[in-house]
Amino acid sequence: MGALQTEIESQTIGLAAEAFKTFCEDISGMFGVDMACEPKEVRTETVEGLKKRFKKLAAVNVVQSEGSLSGTFQLIFDQEGLFTLGGVIVMLPEETILANREDASPQLAVSMVDAVAEAGNFLVGSWDRVFREGLKGHGHFLQRLPAFVGRPWDKPEETIGLAGDEGLLYVAYEMTIGSYPAFNCGVIFPKTIFGRGPDATEDDEAEEEIQETQADDTPADKAELEQADTAQRNDGGTSKSQGREAAKTAPKETTVKATAGEISTEEMTEAKAVEAQTRPPIATAPEKTEDPATGEISETIRRMAECPAILPGESGQPALRAAAPPAMPESTALRASDGLWSMGAKDVMKSPVIWASPEETVQQAVAKMQQHDTGYLMIGRDGILEGLLSRSDIAGALSPYLRSIFAKWRRPLDDATLKIKIKWIMSRPVRTVRPQTPLATLMENVCRFGGRAVPVVDDQGKVQGLVTVFDVFQTLLKTGADISTVGNAPQTPPLV
Repeated sequence: MGALQTEIESQTIGLAAEAFKTFCEDISGMFGVDMACEPKEVRTETVEGLKKRFKKLAAVNVVQSEGSLSGTFQLIFDQEGLFTLGGVIVMLPEETILANREDASPQLAVSMVDAVAEAGNFLVGSWDRVFREGLKGHGHFLQRLPAFVGRPWDKPEETIGLAGDEGLLYVAYEMTIGSYPAFNCGVIFPKTIFGRGPDATEDDEAEEEIQETQADDTPADKAELEQADTAQRNDGGTSKSQGREAAKTAPKETTVKATAGEISTEEMTEAKAVEAQTRPPIATAPEKTEDPATGEISETIRRMAECPAILPGESGQPALRAAAPPAMPESTALRASDGLWSMGAKDVMKSPVIWASPEETVQQAVAKMQQHDTGYLMIGRDGILEGLLSRSDIAGALSPYLRSIFAKWRRPLDDATLKIKIKWIMSRPVRTVRPQTPLATLMENVCRFGGRAVPVVDDQGKVQGLVTVFDVFQTLLKTGADISTVGNAPQTPPLV
């Protein structure tokens, strides 16, 4: 391993510790738990050695890395970590988490796959932020789904992407969450991720030679080499090494004369001719072809595309534009801000919430939303939250031909989408907050992780209410003396 690869390996180990620390801070802020992670050891390892370390079940998130680290690496948690971290993510009661830690049932572990994937999303996000700031040349991290839960060592290459004979660097950590007993976790780096592996091409070797000699190039040389690289990217038949060699061997006399203002008309003409021959062709847009589709449905879609403001069958009268609200005086805005940031989730949540069973159909869920004028349903049994169903989830599951505008093309298959069970389309796992979570923290998490609704649960995991972004907006408006809202807008439009 060269000096550059050794330096990248050393930086990666240090940044990994910082990334785990950042992950703990993120989880602590989101779920209101104390969390810490301490590094234990760094050592060269093999698949057989990892098998001895993780004898029970394990949870593994495979991460694709681009940039200075090129390849895949694995974030691994032991059985206790699988059920502790996964249980905290989905807000299971403490007694359930403790019981699950001791249960070696593969069936129970499989039920935690979504929670492991969600934890992986948080992990990869934390790692990406740290490495983006700390490692020069870092591209990005991307979690490969689905996450793995089980015993990976029988077929490690198929399950988690580790070949049995490759060299590995294992960085071990001990993690604690709240009052739960500590558990083991770590990161597995294949040695090839730190530098050029055995599959490197001749172009890679040429690139290394170029990097070694580039410091000796003059500014004019560097500019020509960059032009050669650009031409190579536009011409798939020329390697990077060939492009740079052509740039180095090209006549430079014309360039020098042009800079000094001494080039003649004949020389300039000849230079332009050479440039025209070597310049990559300019990409042109493909010729437009007519859509062969005919009939009423294609005509309707064409009309919709050409006139987005007025759909077929609807009124041509344009909607009235709401007048802009008066500007809020600065003093009022300050009072509004002070009041808003002093609030917690319990101050803006809507309660009680509306529940539905995972076995209910989409049609039943739509009816329940319309009956209670709500845009969200809590999905679960016996008060235990299993998922969250929104209007967007339903819109994504239903056939568009159920809308009245497409009624003439409606088929039995479209009606069948109403019979889908909501357990297949609900969002899970669900991010939740405590009643005392500051509103600023809640909004920050919504902006970071997406979604428009966050259930509020107590210490036992019981749902107390629901906060939506619209509730936050209304609260903000009500704090201003010059702005008011009257009534509640329906959240669930009729299906058709």
